[in-house]
Amino acid sequence: MAADSLLALAEQGDVQAQLRRGMDCDKAGRYDEAARWYRQAAEQGDARAQNNLGVLYKDGQGVGQDYAEAARWFALSAGQGNTLAQSNLGWLYQNGLGVEQDFAEAERLYRLAAAKGHAAAQNNLGTMFLHGMGLPCDTDSACYWFDLAAQQGLPVARQNVARLRNKE
Repeated sequence: MAADSLLALAEQGDVQAQLRRGMDCDKAGRYDEAARWYRQAAEQGDARAQNNLGVLYKDGQGVGQDYAEAARWFALSAGQGNTLAQSNLGWLYQNGLGVEQDFAEAERLYRLAAAKGHAAAQNNLGTMFLHGMGLPCDTDSACYWFDLAAQQGLPVARQNVARLRNKE
């Protein structure tokens, strides 16, 4: 689709065009513009735009860094089953950023995303088991989750598996 016709559709309120414009601007490092397009699509209920806007707030790109606002957008997206948003919101709960720290909620969200194969959520569950963050300290369970994430090629998960195996 030509950039001009995509822009015209986005300006007319087409959610998919707004999302695409946001993604194009995000990729090009034009975060202010990305935030504007994501917000328009997010306010119309697009789960991907809601997650992407949450990421901008989490990272402070194109908008002021605001973990509470990130959590709000992630929660809207996660409520629609968006796996990335479930993992992102879990990370906020795990670290107590923008929300009160809640390991049980972090675990719940990570498990939702991990069940759909999200490698970062699987790795984060492994970390929670390894360090006893709201879960029993259990290296076998940690290794299980790290292994799943490593099988998908997540570098940090591969490192975590190697470290655990070297300790055995």
